[in-house]
Amino acid sequence: MTSYQDLLNERRAWYKDVGSVYCPCLKTDIVFNSKGFHHLRYDGFGKARSVKECTYRLGLLPLVIPVIKNAKSVYKYTPPDYVKSADKFVEYWALRETVGKQSARVTVILRKVGTGNITFHSVMKQNDRKTKKPSRKS
Repeated sequence: MTSYQDLLNERRAWYKDVGSVYCPCLKTDIVFNSKGFHHLRYDGFGKARSVKECTYRLGLLPLVIPVIKNAKSVYKYTPPDYVKSADKFVEYWALRETVGKQSARVTVILRKVGTGNITFHSVMKQNDRKTKKPSRKS
C-alpha cells in the first residue's frame, strides 16, 4: 500500500505530463493547469480537504481523460456568472461518462475564467458524494 504522499507525488507528476486533452464534445483542448490540481486538495474556500477525500479524488484522476475524450454531450452547463473574487466571469461544464474497468459513472467539471482556456477543475463519481454541502441560506 502506497502512502498518501507517494500517491500525491505520483499523480502530480502524471498531471503535469498531461498538459491538455482534446474534447470532441466541446471541440476544444482542455488545459490541465495548477489550479485544477490545487482544487483536488483544497475546496473552493481554500480549506484543505481531508486525506481521505484527497485520496479519493487523486484516485479518480486517471479516469478524467477517458471522460473528456468519450463524453457524447455536456451533462450540465452553468453560463458565465460574475465572480467578485476573480473579478471575472466564470462558466462551468460537467461531463459525465461511464469509464474504467469497474464501469464507474464519473463526472468531470471543467471551468473557464474570463477569456481564458477551458480547464480541468474537478472530478467525482456519481452517487458517491460522502459529504453533502450545506445549503446556503441568506
